[in-house]
Amino acid sequence: MALANRINVVGADELARIHEATVQVLETTGVEFKSDEALALFRQNGAEVDGHRVKIPRSLLEKSLESAPSSITLWGRDKETTVTLGEGQSRTHVEPSNGCVFTHDMERGRRASTMSDLIDFFKLAHQSPVCTISGAIPVEPNDVPPEERPLRIFFETLKHTTKPLKRNVQPAREIEEMFAMYELAAGKGFLADHPAIYASVNPLSPLAFDTEPIETIMTYARHNQPVTVLSCALAGISAPMSLLGAAVLQNAEILSGLVLSQMVTPGAGVIYAPATAVPNMMTAQYVTGSPESHLINIVNLQMALELYHLPTRTMAGLNDAKVPDAQAGFETMQNLMQCMLGGAHVINECLGVLDSIMTNSFEKFIMDEEMISRVLRFMEGVNGIHTDLSAELIDTIGPQGSFLMHPTTMKNCRTAWRPTVSDWNNHEKWEKQGEEDAMVRANRIYKERLAACPESTLEPELERDLSAFVEKHLG
Repeated sequence: MALANRINVVGADELARIHEATVQVLETTGVEFKSDEALALFRQNGAEVDGHRVKIPRSLLEKSLESAPSSITLWGRDKETTVTLGEGQSRTHVEPSNGCVFTHDMERGRRASTMSDLIDFFKLAHQSPVCTISGAIPVEPNDVPPEERPLRIFFETLKHTTKPLKRNVQPAREIEEMFAMYELAAGKGFLADHPAIYASVNPLSPLAFDTEPIETIMTYARHNQPVTVLSCALAGISAPMSLLGAAVLQNAEILSGLVLSQMVTPGAGVIYAPATAVPNMMTAQYVTGSPESHLINIVNLQMALELYHLPTRTMAGLNDAKVPDAQAGFETMQNLMQCMLGGAHVINECLGVLDSIMTNSFEKFIMDEEMISRVLRFMEGVNGIHTDLSAELIDTIGPQGSFLMHPTTMKNCRTAWRPTVSDWNNHEKWEKQGEEDAMVRANRIYKERLAACPESTLEPELERDLSAFVEKHLG
């Protein structure tokens, strides 16, 4: 018996008004697409095209929403890691953080990230009990030349996980190379009928798509791989200051990307991903810990879940703290609760992230796992043994009795949720065990996990073949 209700911000009438306003924006204002190929597709499908500006008619939008699937099966190379996104999903799925420039740990503090740091984050994600989708780029490896990063990062991704994968925007050529690498590992032709990798694509807010995001959407659709259209508009800067106005603009951006995907391949998977934020308007600076930001995004989650029946994703563990301190904890838990209870099928930027997505922390990765686990357990609600009303048992024990040694307690007590980082001992036992705080325990846990992690998930011959592929295409 899961929770009876999600967090809702607006009612059905407001959702309908937002949809109609979105249709008006798409039909009257339009969206810019910086791609001749995309523009030609829009013309063929009845849209009005003027330069790069595309005005999308209601009929094309409705046709595209009808063809976009409500559920996506995302395969892992290990079939046991395969997940369902959208309708029929059993729990919130979690992916690593993405796009951080710096790495943080307790001993060395904040520093420029290296490939070694990236590999360690891949290893933690592969072993994580809450992380169900891997990939992404948890930290940028500054010791690898930018032109070499896409292939070298994807090689390390395949080497260190067998879970379903998330990737970023790339030119079509790099995507084709990546798909060829994946099929070296998974088998030729695997991707044709196994969605296994999805890409996160950002509009250029307000209301525009640059060339590489368009190439990503179209190339993934042709290969039967999903995309998630992630709008990151800033209210008052690249979106209206009005929370519902920002929701309308965000909805228009996401749906226009969905239309492009469906024109290429009707039925291609699209994940609806709101991530608009309310910035610090004293400085016009991006911040992630505001409770107002997810008021916008939960409205958009409602649009996707209640009107469009699409899989959803959002950035859920964001915070603006510079180290894993109290601010990091309360901003992260605020955002996790809002997004997970708001109905996001997939969450990201929630394992280790700090400093408005600039920094990724090894200790916070472990702390975030526990916070996510807490919310997942809460979302399960009252289930299993906990639905037993126990009237006969209460009668048996009676007034002033004890349930402590009763067989039902002994049988079921080990099913209760327990923390991994938090300390539940009394003060005296905590002192005897070294007076560790959560940061110290998280530091110890992540190092133990890395020490136990295998060096590769690939067979040696396959690893050599993939390495040779990389060197050939970088040569």
